[in-house]
Amino acid sequence: MMQLDTQQQQRAEHIEALIQDLATLSDPRARSMAQELVQSILTMYGDCLTRMLELSGQQQDNGPALIAAFGEDELVGPLLLLHGLHPVDMQTRIQRVLEQQRPLLKKHDGDVELVRIEAGIGYFNFKGSCQGCAASNNKLLRSIEEAIYQAAPELDDIVAVETEQCMVHPVKFIPARHRSPETVVSSGSGED
Repeated sequence: MMQLDTQQQQRAEHIEALIQDLATLSDPRARSMAQELVQSILTMYGDCLTRMLELSGQQQDNGPALIAAFGEDELVGPLLLLHGLHPVDMQTRIQRVLEQQRPLLKKHDGDVELVRIEAGIGYFNFKGSCQGCAASNNKLLRSIEEAIYQAAPELDDIVAVETEQCMVHPVKFIPARHRSPETVVSSGSGED
């Protein structure tokens, strides 16, 4: 299976290089046609995947299990994500990854929870030793971040936030200035 992962990675890198090369074509018509061709192929594959999921869903006995297997597959799952067809929503995928990571976090007296997803950004609260993490825990946090991005590659960013109870800060009281009653504020006319 490792060889398949390497091959798929190499193919993905090659496709990315070809797309970058297309963007540098000096002939705007050729560049436009190539981009349109790539987009048309992607659309056709997306339509085919949609139909595949519809047909699988119609199979009452094995349909739902088959669709779930497609979503969990290392090769098919990301393709379904690319076309917005993944059978499991992003929040659920992230929660599953956090549950898988939780035992490792507990060993380090830490935890993490998904606070919200907003505009493509996942906001997470790191608790315990994960909060304000020391350099020794950076490797742990990087592995969690990688697991989250693997489950939800459509996330644009991961942001660590504090929960409201962690945000309680001591209030510094600054006394208000007291004016004496006879203090007059100038009107600016010079007659005061």
